[in-house]
Amino acid sequence: MDERGLKRGKYHPLIFYVFMILGALLIGIIIFNSIILPLITGGDIIIVPEITGLTLKRAEEECKRAGLNLIVVGQKYSDEFPQGFILEQDPEPPKGLKRGRAIKVVLSNGPRREVVPELRGSSLKEAEMRLKSAGFRVGRVARVFTDDKVSVRVLETFPPAGTEARKGRAVDILLVVGGEKKRYMMPNLVGMDFPFAREVLDKMGFHITKVVREIKSGEFPDKILSQNPEAGELIEEGGSIELVVSAVE
Repeated sequence: MDERGLKRGKYHPLIFYVFMILGALLIGIIIFNSIILPLITGGDIIIVPEITGLTLKRAEEECKRAGLNLIVVGQKYSDEFPQGFILEQDPEPPKGLKRGRAIKVVLSNGPRREVVPELRGSSLKEAEMRLKSAGFRVGRVARVFTDDKVSVRVLETFPPAGTEARKGRAVDILLVVGGEKKRYMMPNLVGMDFPFAREVLDKMGFHITKVVREIKSGEFPDKILSQNPEAGELIEEGGSIELVVSAVE
């Protein structure tokens, strides 16, 4: 017998044993999954469906269709999901449960809500600090004028004091201003970004009473095209402004 024959005789049994072991393992896995595991668990194993982000009603329907139950075990505030939606589930897919078992879920309470503080009689700076401390931010600031010589004070807010509102939302402020109105020279707003200009004008006490949207090719949207009063004209504190703003089709 030559050298190649000896090598074939040496390695063929080893390969045969390897295939025997692999075959036995495969058969064992099949038997365990199809016979032993159902006997241990007492029923079918079902892959848990993905129900996070669904409404409670829809999640219950999905669980029922899969042969599982659903139990609400808690609620949490969430900026991601509205109130009544599934925020968390246990177990999560692709884990399995025995048919008839329950998925535990936590419902979303929606964004955290806080109570708008009482700001009437406060200065604008005091109002800003109290709103920030309560979890809110200052929105638009409007002004009404009186002939009485009174200091600038908060007259009202929206939402009103005592109202529950989403944490982080803007609270609009109405100020009462005493004495004669100041007069300003109207700035040039043409070419400015409309949202930015509106925020600046609101804080200065001016009111944009009319905005006309005009479709104009070659222009970015929200660009101020014209204004009334025009740049350089005098305008009283709290005066009204009309703007023409670019729009897209």
